[in-house]
Amino acid sequence: MDPDSGPASGDPGAAGEVERFQPGGVLHALRSGLLEAALASVLLGLSLRAGEREGAAASLAAAAVLWVVLAGYSLAVAGLRARVWAAALTRDGVVLTSLSGTRRWRYDELSAVEIGRGRTRLVDRDGRAHPVRGVRGSAQARRFRARVLARATEAAGRGDASWLQRPSRPGDQGGPDAGPPAPTRAEG
Repeated sequence: MDPDSGPASGDPGAAGEVERFQPGGVLHALRSGLLEAALASVLLGLSLRAGEREGAAASLAAAAVLWVVLAGYSLAVAGLRARVWAAALTRDGVVLTSLSGTRRWRYDELSAVEIGRGRTRLVDRDGRAHPVRGVRGSAQARRFRARVLARATEAAGRGDASWLQRPSRPGDQGGPDAGPPAPTRAEG
């Protein structure tokens, strides 16, 4: 599978293996940045040629500056997608790499993987959502969520995740000390 668009591992089911996810679109962002830089240079050349007409030269120079800024942004995004943004699934948890550094979560520290509005987010037990910039697109996001769930289930099977064996409240299972069920909104 393409290293820019999916897991870089051969067999995602291997227990000790690290699965890496990197965002795709590196070539698209690079191509956009280079095209924008070329357009900026053409506009700058036209502004120098139109030196006799001050209004036209100033407009072309301003447009050239705008396209230089857009080119810089696109090239920066291409570099970040290629080298910085990544997500890795290890035996023990999820590792996210971003500009601010590397952040790790054990599987027992996570409660969900949210996919929506073109974004993928890890939700921790406190309810805080953390963007996963190493996953881009809905298909890759669904693969990422499925692999996180499979790895968390595997960790629970090894006994590494005691959070799955947490006791329920007494009223939930109808045990000897169970009280009456909590009222619902319709009853309450």
